[in-house]
Order: sequence, then C-alpha cells, then structure tokens
Amino acid sequence: MRIYDKASAASVAIRKFEERDIPSKVRWINDEANNRYLHYELPLEEEKTLAWFRKNQNRQDRYDAVIEWAGEPVGVIGLLSIENGQAEYYITLGEERAKGRGVAAQASILLLDYAFRERGLRRVYLYTEVENLAAQRLFERCGFRRIGLAPKSAVNRGRVVDRYGYELLRADFLQRRDLESLTTPVVFLEDGANQIYIKREDMFPFSFGGNKARKAFYFFREIDAGDYDAVVTYGSSSSNHCRVVSNMAAARKLPCYIISPEEASKPTFNSKMMELFGAGITVVPVAQVHDTIEARLQELRRAGKNPYFIAGGGHGSLGTQAYVDCYQEIREYERRTGVFFDYIFLASGTGTTQAGLVCGQLLYGDERQIVGISIARKNPRGRQVVLDSVAEYLAETAQLPYSEEEIQAATIFEDGYTGDGYGQQNEKIKDTIRHMLTHHGIPMDSTYTAKAWAGMQSYLSERKITGKTVLFIHTGGTPLFFDDMDD
Repeated sequence: MRIYDKASAASVAIRKFEERDIPSKVRWINDEANNRYLHYELPLEEEKTLAWFRKNQNRQDRYDAVIEWAGEPVGVIGLLSIENGQAEYYITLGEERAKGRGVAAQASILLLDYAFRERGLRRVYLYTEVENLAAQRLFERCGFRRIGLAPKSAVNRGRVVDRYGYELLRADFLQRRDLESLTTPVVFLEDGANQIYIKREDMFPFSFGGNKARKAFYFFREIDAGDYDAVVTYGSSSSNHCRVVSNMAAARKLPCYIISPEEASKPTFNSKMMELFGAGITVVPVAQVHDTIEARLQELRRAGKNPYFIAGGGHGSLGTQAYVDCYQEIREYERRTGVFFDYIFLASGTGTTQAGLVCGQLLYGDERQIVGISIARKNPRGRQVVLDSVAEYLAETAQLPYSEEEIQAATIFEDGYTGDGYGQQNEKIKDTIRHMLTHHGIPMDSTYTAKAWAGMQSYLSERKITGKTVLFIHTGGTPLFFDDMDD
C-alpha cells in the first residue's frame, strides 16, 4: 500500500517499510545530522536491523513506513504501541535534500490520515526533547497540542533529558482536514488578450470569506489549542480582518478587543458587524495605537486573563502559512486541470498574503510571476514589508536557505495603482465594480479587490502582456461592496 499526498501526488508518499530499506535506514540513523535527538543504540548495524525487521514485520501493534519524495526514499515514519485506540508517532527525515521542503509535514499528515481514518485510532501522541525546537514546530504545524512537561523522562547517550508530551485527537484532526479540503472555486473569464481566471477566496466558508477568514482559521486553531480566554487585535472600521476575528471570537464566547485608528473610523458594514459580535472597540489616534494595545494586554493580564494578540491584518508567520497552503491549492488545480498560470495577481495590503504565495513559489521552484497590486503602501516600504514577511516565515519554518537574489526576484510589489490611498475610489474603480457585478455576478470593493483588478488590467496593458494565462486572487471584502453602493 502506498499513500499519496493529494495536494502534490507526485511529491510525497508513504509506504510500508521493506527489507530493501534497511541500508538506507542504517545510514540515516547513523548520520550525525539526524541523530542528535534520536534514542537509538548507536551505531545502528545492518545485521541487527535485519533481525529487528524480521521479528517485527507482521506485528499489528506497530506500523513502520518509508517516506518517498519524487519517487525516492528519504526517511522513515510510523506508529508504535498501537493499542486501546492510541499510538505513538515517530519520524526521521534522513536525506538532507528533502529537508525544508515541507516533506516531513506532508508525510506526517499522510500517516495521521492513515491512523485516524483507516486504523480508527482516537489519539496519537509523542514525546520530544525540550531542546528540539524544529521538531516542535513540525508537530504543531500538523495539529499536535503540547500537553505537558515530562522532566528527566529519558536518557540520550548517557544524558538525562526533559521531554514535552504532545497529542492529537481524532476529532480535532478530522475537523482540520475537512477545513483544509474546502478549497475555494476558480472561475474562468474570457478576455481578449489573455485567459483570466479568478480564485474566489471571497467564497471561503466563514463570515463572508476572504483571505482574512482563511488566515483567522490558523490563528484560532492556535487559540483553541491553548488556554487563551480573550483576543486582542488591531484594524480600521473597514477591516475585514477585525470583522472575521470578532466573529470567530463570538462563536467561541471569547471576549474580543479591537484597537482602531480614529483616522479611519467612519461607520461601515464591517464595523456594524463587529458591534453585532460584541467586540469592544477602542478608537484612538493612530500614533497611540501601539501603546493602547500594550495597555489593553496588561489590563487583561492583571485581571487574570490570558489574552491572545493577533497583529493587524493577520500579519505574522501563521498568516503567511495560510497562503503557502493556498499556493498548494493553486498547484493542485493546475495538476488536475492541466492549466498553468503564468501570472498570479492579488491585492497586497499588510503583506502576508503575498508573502505566503511567494514562499510557496520559492518552495516549489515554479517559473511564474506573482504580482502584488498595492492598495495603499508605496515603495520601498510596501515591498520591504512583504520581503520581511518572507524572510520571517522561511527562518521560523527552517526552510532551505534561498539566495537574496531569488527572494528579490520573486517579490513583485506594484505601487502604481494606489490612487489617493487606502479606501479611496476613482472612476475607474467604480466602473470596475459595476462591470464585474453586472456582467459576471462577482462583487468587488473599492478598498481592495476592485482596485487590484483595475491595477492588474493596467499592468497587463501597459506592458503589452498577451497570450498568457492569468490568475486573480479575489481576497474578499464583500461587506465593503455595500459601503460603496451610495457612490
């Protein structure tokens, strides 16, 4: 039996460990780059490993597998002590070329899918040394929740070590996988010069959708796994991010506090929904926003609360991860349909949506251009914010190093279509909104999507780009469409 990752079937698979894999396992385990945190009797020997294999190959209380990447074996993964609906997880990614490519995470999801769906387990657990930070990032990315510290619970080459315990419950894993399977639709629009497709992130299934809804699922997954009892965030009265965060907080009966700049505080449909969800909104001059956020967090902590802070717009590596995963969805659509997008356009605001797509492109090495159409910020700052998010994500997820030239070349931030600034309309944007709704039934708004769509059209026309296949990511903001109706 071979199990493939549906998101990149040609990339990662797991299959049952076979006798022919013994030399590779011995080499991987004996490699000092891999065995720092492995509790094996070293060096591993082929003869003893063969005896181990023959003794254990038919046991039902364990599952030993090999990770394959691009058809080649690159590591081992499995389940131990399978009994009473539980099992212990293990993994070693042996080949250096496979590290930092998302292979370990994809293989882990495949194994967990097997554990919970095929074996019907209710819980998978693991232990990891406190110092093994890279492994902890992997486990948490896969949905494992830290459940405690086991001090002096193991011996590693004569050294007594502390370990963390992690667990993942079947219900939590299946709920997460069901969410991840809700890929947003892609629609095709005929265009005279190029083939234009739209990825409808505005149809993401929560609170009018959009990129902020996709990101918020990642933040609230972390909130749900922790012991947080309040949420604090930042954004204007037009903020899709604040609307979605306050909605998700209300659904969990968590108090939500929003710090909003008075310079952008006119009533909107988004702000009315924030009030509907019971968010506590504090409006201050933009220069006082930082201090007000800190004061609110301190106030909550003094009251015995454990608040979770989300940066404005869902900024940070979790928000970036949401669009690394979205990039995988795009690649899956391409694989399934045979379409390849030469260009991907999007509205670029706080930067993490574009950064996630750029990181996905770097990760897979695809030859295409991702163009962020700025909705407010000017260069060099606007582009630098995206570059900083790319660098932060690559560093935190221990991806393979990419050259400065590669990162710079992949980050295209176009600031020529911002008009009069954030949330400001002009006649071209108004015409875009009317045309897209009237002729295609697709709502757009003047703050984000219509501005980016109009900017994309100008970008393609000015550069005489023709005969290409183009994807526009509709990042949402449907309530903002109704704010534009009076105009």
